[in-house]
Amino acid sequence: MIKNVEMVTLLHTLVAAEQGSFNRAGELLRVPASTISRRVRSLETHLGVKLFDRHRHGIRPTAASGAFLKPVRRILDELNTVLINAKAIARGKAGSLSIGLYISPSSGHLRTSIREFKQAFPDVDMQYVEEERAQLMERLNAGSIDLAIVAGHFRSGAHDVIPLWNEKVLVAMAATHPLAEKTTLTWDDLRNEQILLGRDPGPELRDHLIARLKASGDLPNIRHSHVGRDFVLSLLDIESDITLLYEADAGVRHPGVIYREVADDHGPSLVPYFACLIASNDNPALPRFLDLLRQHKGPQRRQSRIRGD
Repeated sequence: MIKNVEMVTLLHTLVAAEQGSFNRAGELLRVPASTISRRVRSLETHLGVKLFDRHRHGIRPTAASGAFLKPVRRILDELNTVLINAKAIARGKAGSLSIGLYISPSSGHLRTSIREFKQAFPDVDMQYVEEERAQLMERLNAGSIDLAIVAGHFRSGAHDVIPLWNEKVLVAMAATHPLAEKTTLTWDDLRNEQILLGRDPGPELRDHLIARLKASGDLPNIRHSHVGRDFVLSLLDIESDITLLYEADAGVRHPGVIYREVADDHGPSLVPYFACLIASNDNPALPRFLDLLRQHKGPQRRQSRIRGD
């Protein structure tokens, strides 16, 4: 039955009921009153129900009209909300955005970008996936995330890769560690240390460390553990180890743990960040978030690149 009723007829009938007159409804809708009257009459015939009593001053809804038009009003209001939301999603102002990362957003440009995006587009549901790089790439290929934020060297492959900013490499240690007396460390300072590295970005940082030291002497004792950065940091004031991390990870403080920059001959040792995505992804919210990331790119500092796998 519903397929034989036009939406415009329902809308005109609702407005006529609210205005109590076909003439006033026509003026509001900029439609001839005769057109509205004809559509209402056709609807009454279709339903087999009289919706209005006509009189010389206008129209008066019948009891059947109230029972019929109340749910129609609710349905049209819900439909209007759906259409508004659909337009917002198409403009990237609503919907969802899924970001994969193994880098902490506890500080730095990534945290700032996420905060600004949430402020600008509060109706976009942002979802986060924290996994190792290989798993993030699998999710990206499968379409279960829209974007992956990675650090260090990255081979693009089937992905679009957007260079972002550079961040410093830091050394974390217990405040009582002998190296804590220095405000800035060199790579050579780490040569005789015991270094604990967790999962991503542990392998990248290990490769970077080895690349910086292998040409000039002994290498430090590197221990690997399949745990996250927070777990590693929580051990430093118990163990005598130190660990490496990216600048963004320093936003979370652990009792008894301090951070020091590690520098080379040219200044702070830096790593590049990248945004990785599938070019065919048509999520309207994605370009808006990428625009924010690019705004924080700024002038690129000298890159001390980390080799990945």
